[in-house]
Amino acid sequence: MENNDNLFRIYKKRMTITAIVTSLCYGLIAGGASAFVSALFCWLFNYDSIWVPVGIGLGLFVIGTVVLFFVKFRPTEHDVVRKIDAMGLEERTITMMDLRNTDTPIAMMQRADTVNKINAVTESQIKAAFPAFAVGVTTTVLLCVAVVLGVGMTIVAGLTSAGVIPGPGIITDPNDRFVLVSYTVDEGGFIDGSEEQILSPGEDAEPVVAVADDGWMFVRWSDGQKNTEREDKNVTSDIIATAVFEEIGEGEGEGPGESIDKEDEGDYDEDAPDNGNGEGAGDNGSDANGGQGNGDGNKGDGQGTGSGGQEGEGNGQGQGNGSGGGWSDNNQIIDGETDYRVVLEYYKEIAMDILNNSSNYPPELVEFIKGYFDSI
Repeated sequence: MENNDNLFRIYKKRMTITAIVTSLCYGLIAGGASAFVSALFCWLFNYDSIWVPVGIGLGLFVIGTVVLFFVKFRPTEHDVVRKIDAMGLEERTITMMDLRNTDTPIAMMQRADTVNKINAVTESQIKAAFPAFAVGVTTTVLLCVAVVLGVGMTIVAGLTSAGVIPGPGIITDPNDRFVLVSYTVDEGGFIDGSEEQILSPGEDAEPVVAVADDGWMFVRWSDGQKNTEREDKNVTSDIIATAVFEEIGEGEGEGPGESIDKEDEGDYDEDAPDNGNGEGAGDNGSDANGGQGNGDGNKGDGQGTGSGGQEGEGNGQGQGNGSGGGWSDNNQIIDGETDYRVVLEYYKEIAMDILNNSSNYPPELVEFIKGYFDSI
């Protein structure tokens, strides 16, 4: 009886090896197919990760192999005896298994006959009944195709991710199909034109203009452009540009210096007609030192020839050493209400900043400003 059990275990071991090999083949089919599908999707959607198809393929290969072996291919006792009988024993083995607990003379004779028949089988019969590789032609073809496609597609996805070969350009990230152009204002003005524009890469944006509110002036765009009007060409990436405005301070109408009264300077006759022989223009033609103006144009028309003439307001004209010029409506620039001197220092600061940081500005602008200062 013990010899019968040893014989049974030998054949069961052979069937177990066959079942393991078969499970591995089907597991490779599942792993290769899943790796191919996942690698294809990564390639199409430009997902730069070769480990996704590799992980999915290996995972399904291991899980599929284990599940298939224990659920489908692991041999049972009856599977072994049927395989043994397939070697020409005509159900002797299965009969012996049914009578193994019976010690009658007939049962003992049947077991002895079965053992003799099993010992008589040839090596070729054993190999034919218990092959190590027992899958069919169709399964073998599927195995080869799945492995080749899975490995090949994974390699292609990896090379694309590394930049060695180009992607398909069929399915792309929606964010790569459009660019956003946005023009904004914090305060002091508004955008004349389309503030939000969605373009295809390489398309030109519609022109816009940064318009200042009353009492404000345009300085620059946040990306450095100086013109109020802009039209971005060949836009290939998102643009967010903010128009920067600055508030204009209101002038006091005062000249840069004050006149100094000196009673004895300048010869003139108090009773004579107004010759304007004071230090600046006198009020309504009276001879006196020039007074400080207030921007209202209330000074007279006399002309002073004394020293230290004060820069005054109105139509008076100071003459002499350090003479001050009069102010008229022609001096009101920018918006028709603001005198040039109100923003003179501000523009001077901008010009000096451009000269001191010339590398950050267009060369032609720097040369223009240098030429202006050289000419005065």
